[in-house]
Amino acid sequence: LTKPSRLETKAAEFADTLSEVLNSTLTVGVRLKAVTVDGKVAFVANGITQRNYDRDQGFKLARERGRCQLHMSVFYALDAEPESSYLRVNTSLVKVATDIEMSRELLHFDYERDKGDGYPEAHMQVCAASDDWDTALNGTGKGVSKLHFPVGGRRFRPALEDVIEFLIVENLVRPHGGAEAWRRKLDKRRDEFRRIQLAAAIREDAEFARKVLAHLKP
Repeated sequence: LTKPSRLETKAAEFADTLSEVLNSTLTVGVRLKAVTVDGKVAFVANGITQRNYDRDQGFKLARERGRCQLHMSVFYALDAEPESSYLRVNTSLVKVATDIEMSRELLHFDYERDKGDGYPEAHMQVCAASDDWDTALNGTGKGVSKLHFPVGGRRFRPALEDVIEFLIVENLVRPHGGAEAWRRKLDKRRDEFRRIQLAAAIREDAEFARKVLAHLKP
């Protein structure tokens, strides 16, 4: 048997971590899968295969009886950071919709590294209608759903945990267990994500980080 590459191993671990976060808060039995292509890029999503790795397959979210059934889809494109063993996200997309085919979308959080069309790398788009927005956007050729709302940039963008928290606190879904259980799970994983982002930010501007640390009291 061929030994898995570091990218394959890290991507599989990432898929397992996201699956565990989902299943401990809003889903049952969801297993995100990691697929590596040409040993250079890995994809993480629900229901993907080695031949079909760019699909957008939704899964059910927990809900109160009688409430609208919501669905989510999650997609990540990853590679290894140059000259290091760190896993790097090139694309992430988290959608929420009212149908499992994800065609009746409510909103999505999107990240695209080095996005080349002038829009922010990390942004949110909401599928909604508003007379006031229609008036404001008159002449632009856009509706509300085409607006790219910036959400923190490359290093401080929302994580999957932030989307889950939004759905819970706005009472759109019913989480597993009490508030302490789901919040503890989200906080733990989110802290890990933010530390990874902080480490990356420090590596990108180590000189500035040294200046900040030099002014801290021992």
